[in-house]
Amino acid sequence: MACVCFYIYGSDAYYEAGREAVRSVLELSAFPVFVGCDDRTRLKLSSSRLRVEECSPFPGAHRSWRFLGKFRAFEACTRNSDEDLFLFLDADAELLQPLDDHVLRAALNHHTLGMVEQTTITGSTMDRMAFWEHYRQHSLAFIAPDLAPPPPSKFRHFNSGVVLGHRQTINAITHWAVSEISRSNSDHQIGQHMIADQDYIQIWTNNLYPGTCQELPWEWNHCEYWDTGFPREAARIAHFSNFCNGPTPGTAGRMRALRREMMQRVLQ
Repeated sequence: MACVCFYIYGSDAYYEAGREAVRSVLELSAFPVFVGCDDRTRLKLSSSRLRVEECSPFPGAHRSWRFLGKFRAFEACTRNSDEDLFLFLDADAELLQPLDDHVLRAALNHHTLGMVEQTTITGSTMDRMAFWEHYRQHSLAFIAPDLAPPPPSKFRHFNSGVVLGHRQTINAITHWAVSEISRSNSDHQIGQHMIADQDYIQIWTNNLYPGTCQELPWEWNHCEYWDTGFPREAARIAHFSNFCNGPTPGTAGRMRALRREMMQRVLQ
């Protein structure tokens, strides 16, 4: 059996979006759900399958800390769960189709980790080479400056809004990332670019353990900011990303409306 994990932190809009995300998992799967958050009284959800724990953030006021806090949720989730497989979703990512354990394990294709490669930003000229250059100049430069990037042909810009992985690998990533973060005395930023959880996960998959991450198809992390034709009918998970700015007051309503629309299509 798998466990689905969320990290919800900060504004009312985060909690409103997070509630919709959690509801989608409770409605469309039989999985237990774990929520790491900064105030459990604000979640306002009840289910026998729901476990909630307040997670202490990393110290500091820089905006990166709320994103890096996702690793605290990783820690708490694996500590409070017996499952061997975990699906981590951002608070603005929701299920649109029924999901079961067999589908998750088949998607991993004998790998220990699975994510979707973000290949572009819609309306821009961003491509894998441009993401590789960003990775070289920012992620590696801040976290692991002694490492050389992989060849561009081997590089994948994995989006961490949806992370699927086995317990042992999730624990290893989390232990490494938390150790590195705890040793850093500076704000997680290079120029105007924030260094967040995605940067750590990309170094793990591209430099430290290349080849261990299964490239999931677009259906597993479908977003208007990197997929044309959003929302597509075949999407499994819709991600209402806002480029690290967090959900807006209207995000929860958009999530609710899309899930209702997709469910009506199934019933027709």
